[in-house]
Amino acid sequence: MKQTPKLLLVDDDPVLCRVLSDYLEAQGFALDLCHDGEAGLLLAMEGDYDLVIFDDTLPGITGIEVLRRIRQYGELPVVMLAAAVDDIERIVGLELGADDYLSKSCNLRELVARLNSILRRTRHAVAAERMRRDEITSLTLSVSDRSATWRGKPLPLTSTEFDLLHILFQHSGRALGKAELALKLLGRELTSYDRSLDMHISNLRKKLGRLADGRSPIQTVHRTGYQLIRK
Repeated sequence: MKQTPKLLLVDDDPVLCRVLSDYLEAQGFALDLCHDGEAGLLLAMEGDYDLVIFDDTLPGITGIEVLRRIRQYGELPVVMLAAAVDDIERIVGLELGADDYLSKSCNLRELVARLNSILRRTRHAVAAERMRRDEITSLTLSVSDRSATWRGKPLPLTSTEFDLLHILFQHSGRALGKAELALKLLGRELTSYDRSLDMHISNLRKKLGRLADGRSPIQTVHRTGYQLIRK
């Protein structure tokens, strides 16, 4: 099930907040509202938001200062809104780490398109980072640059070998049947004399070598298929 993006809008204009709230919620976003800079900053830092939208001229504390403080602690996506987008202010905001800087009079469809673009980019980055940090049997994969390390050393892989290892990695702990694996890797069914999958498995095993107990990290499961061992 697709997760509903949770947004925070911080602006002291109640009319604009109502318009944006109605439109964004109709577009499938969950939205919290705040009208004060200090309170908005606190919510942004403590709330579980996917993205925050700040007016650049808030009472008490400016949106630019809010952005500066947020960037001291993390990479929460931030979109700035301005009554009139001055080039210098926009450049400063982007240099400070704003993900986008838009006029309050911008087309609402454009706003939604930009929000969705930022959220897609953020989710891909998070997924890649999780993959980089996830380790199984001394193996680390980086989807972002399609690289792998094995026992702390770079693992030279062909494109197909990386895809194969990635599939096994994603399903580690359970056996994948040959038919399922062939469809995921090769995009087709295996014929009676098609040994291409076995060849890729064999080449990958050679590059991985053996575990301390002598077993291959990629095990053949009788009458089932292949499984990456979880250590």
